[in-house]
Amino acid sequence: MNTTAYAFEQPITERPEIPARFGEDGGKFYYYYDQLADELDEDLTKRLKSQLDGLLIFAGLFAGVNSAFLALTLPMMTADPANDTNALLLQLVKGGNTTINSEADLPSATFSPPPAIYPVNILFAVSLTCALMSSFLAVLGQQWLVYYRKRSGGGAAHQRKEQLRRQLGAQRWGLELVLDDILPGLLQIGLVIFCISFLLYLHILNASMSSSIAGIVGAALAVTVGAALCATWDRMCPYQSPLSHLLCWAMDRMKSVAVAIVWLFIFLKAYLYGFLRTRGRRAGQRIQARESSGHHLWRLAEEVTYRTVMRVGRKEESANDLIVATVKRVILTSEHTAALIHAATNICAIDDKASLQQLLNDPAFFDRLHDLFSTFWESAQSLPTQLRPVPNAAAKAFATAILHLGLSVGTIMDLAPSKDRALVIQTSHHVQAVLSEELVWYFLDLAVFAELEEDLWDGDLKGVYTMILETYPSGA
Repeated sequence: MNTTAYAFEQPITERPEIPARFGEDGGKFYYYYDQLADELDEDLTKRLKSQLDGLLIFAGLFAGVNSAFLALTLPMMTADPANDTNALLLQLVKGGNTTINSEADLPSATFSPPPAIYPVNILFAVSLTCALMSSFLAVLGQQWLVYYRKRSGGGAAHQRKEQLRRQLGAQRWGLELVLDDILPGLLQIGLVIFCISFLLYLHILNASMSSSIAGIVGAALAVTVGAALCATWDRMCPYQSPLSHLLCWAMDRMKSVAVAIVWLFIFLKAYLYGFLRTRGRRAGQRIQARESSGHHLWRLAEEVTYRTVMRVGRKEESANDLIVATVKRVILTSEHTAALIHAATNICAIDDKASLQQLLNDPAFFDRLHDLFSTFWESAQSLPTQLRPVPNAAAKAFATAILHLGLSVGTIMDLAPSKDRALVIQTSHHVQAVLSEELVWYFLDLAVFAELEEDLWDGDLKGVYTMILETYPSGA
């Protein structure tokens, strides 16, 4: 790392000075912008190039298979010269047979192709054309990506402006849409057409075999359409495809149509209500009923408008849900000590009760916190003094997180690991049940490491000392 980069990477302890003009801050803003732009552009080009490489391989194999079937079905459109040769040879063998007296008597003169072979060949040809066009456009797309990342001369500022213009041009002309949706969609359309023509060809040869293959093809198409519908309902569903993108686009365009239909119905009803009100004022009760119905429809229209404008399909995860998922992902999968410590520390900053309840009610997550606390606590006890700061800090972080979860939305009993909660209560000589001695010491270790009296004071803290007194009476 050079000196400039090292200086920019230092932590910011004070608010930087506002520059006189945009970008004249010593290159700090453009330093981070260039890093971000290079990362985004590199990710875009790598992802699209990888998809184009796979598309080229599949399109080549698909075109070969399609050509082989065309080689079988195209000859069925014309008469086979071998049939004329066989007929003439047969006449020579039989001697006096005069069945063939002219060219009009040859089998080729009366040949008529099967009617079903025309759509078969047309569909095979269309499918092959789709495969070849997708291959050609994929090669062209790779050239587009090379130009997109091509560096020109000039200084850093000139290259930055030129690359930004290229990025804006790619957005304006839908480069990602063409390479990510249209090209794979064209190849998938060709595949669907090939399946249809293949079934028609099998039907010419054998109807029963065609029916069995049609069931398999239909099931595959049903799975594809179902996956597209799932991705349309849930925009974060991993089963994304050009069909799902098309359905999402259509649903977004239909939002305004649905809202317009609802409001048109409301306005028509209001107009009819006003017209009827002026024509007959004697029906007071009916007018009152119509007014209440009108208010109900008005509220319904506002609700439909709000829900339609806000979202179509599954409701997205809230910010608190994403926080819970982030914490779980780090705690359950990471083995990096610093990442685990920071995750446990940030758990203590969560104040949403529902989020804390989700974490507390997840046995795998809560047991993982206990296991991490026990692991680092044992390490702190067994390691030399100079090596104890890291495991001590980790144990304190996990103890604080456990107590924050248990005491914020749970009880003292919730502090125990899930596997030990069934054995928390032991029968004693007293009428009141008390905690086991082992768990009391465990809770005490948690409280000592977390330093509850300073960092995480909770009203249930007195319960820890109450448990100790009940387990060890003063006369013991």
